[in-house]
Amino acid sequence: LWVTTKRDQLLETAVQDGRSLYRVVTSPVELGLPYLAAKFIAAYPSWPLLPRLFPVSFPGVKTSRDDALVDIDRDRLVERLTQYFDPQVGDDDIRKASPSLMTSTERFDAPAVRKQLRRRGFLETNVVRYCYRPFDIRWMYWEPESKLLDEKRSEYFGHVYDGNVWLSAGQRNRKDEFYQPQFTRCLADHHVVESNVGMFPLYLRRDSDLPLLANQSPAGASTREPNLSPESLTWIRKMGVTPEDLFRHTLAALHAPEYRSENAGALRQDWPRVPLPGATDVLAASAALGRTVAALLDPEAAVGGVTSGSVRAELRRLAVVSRTGGGSLKADAGDLTVSAGWGHAGKGGITMPGKGKLVERDFTADELTAIDEGAKALGLTQDQALRHLGEKTCDVYLNDVAYWRNVPLKVWEYTIGGYQVIKKWLSYREHDILGQALLSEEVREVTNIARRIAAILLLEPALDAN
Repeated sequence: LWVTTKRDQLLETAVQDGRSLYRVVTSPVELGLPYLAAKFIAAYPSWPLLPRLFPVSFPGVKTSRDDALVDIDRDRLVERLTQYFDPQVGDDDIRKASPSLMTSTERFDAPAVRKQLRRRGFLETNVVRYCYRPFDIRWMYWEPESKLLDEKRSEYFGHVYDGNVWLSAGQRNRKDEFYQPQFTRCLADHHVVESNVGMFPLYLRRDSDLPLLANQSPAGASTREPNLSPESLTWIRKMGVTPEDLFRHTLAALHAPEYRSENAGALRQDWPRVPLPGATDVLAASAALGRTVAALLDPEAAVGGVTSGSVRAELRRLAVVSRTGGGSLKADAGDLTVSAGWGHAGKGGITMPGKGKLVERDFTADELTAIDEGAKALGLTQDQALRHLGEKTCDVYLNDVAYWRNVPLKVWEYTIGGYQVIKKWLSYREHDILGQALLSEEVREVTNIARRIAAILLLEPALDAN
């Protein structure tokens, strides 16, 4: 008996026989003996849990001062932090410019922390790329001392470097739907998809200034080693594959809609389990799909046919930057300002999504022709493509004159974790929140995000077949 109707259901048992509310459930030991029916396929409990393959994971960074320590604009972030570290600038001036930096909490003595950090100075090299939300990479100042960052995750930070890759996963999701993994090469926020996820790396650094795992000796430490359990290492050697193959196969498997729907009940109980193929060629094909998924999820990776080169036919007409009545958009006239009501400030400076301006409509004949052409190249019919993209499309407005034309409905509604991706991206960039208009490349970025999501949706038949 669940949530808001639970009390009413319990009261009904006073006038019922009670037995009709109950049924016998066989609770699998492998799933932790849940006291409810759990939907999963028969083989699911035999698959290894994600941490049995990749044993080390980290929670994301929590600043508790995002408004001051995270920014879309690097120059603006550096300017703000340069003032904070400047001994010539008084605390009152910082309090006016960035209130959160001078607001003490139970864990953060604001004046004492500033006094301590000013003696050492600003570390501009610690302004790093930051995976703040899905498809939303920003800049963040990572401070190694004090509680300027509420949870700095030093043990995590040292493993983020060029060449390493990460996927997110939760042990339990707060909502019924399984959160498909986010992929990133950057340091990630603890709310990147939801607050209870862990970030799983492909590699771990073994530098002398980082803690070693219990089974590592300093003499044997090297620059990096795969984040694999002994069982995983045995398995990849037997299969003759690489750690990257296993990582990318995992990303592909966990992104398949059928994986999520067939095992929905079990995925509520624990970490996701990963099916391991018994043939090398099957794994190689799956890893290739995972490589595609990773590129599509990474907004800083160009994807041929999607965001670069000759764009695929079915994507070419999606999210086209347009002006009401035609003509060119003019930045100096405010045409690139997001003012349609996509976001507003909530309690504690949290950005809340707004209604915005969205016009849902039928596809035009030209838009359907483009989808049909692209679908054929993917081995799909037009009807199959529309089942994945949505039977309707939307025009998404920045303001009264500028909009992105033809964002298919399921692209617009696409979520990762608890976030509706494009709507969330826009909410943070509402003019009243951001304080400035979008740059032309940011306007084009929404086009790229829409095309990336559409490509993921059109990859779903292949992911399910895999």
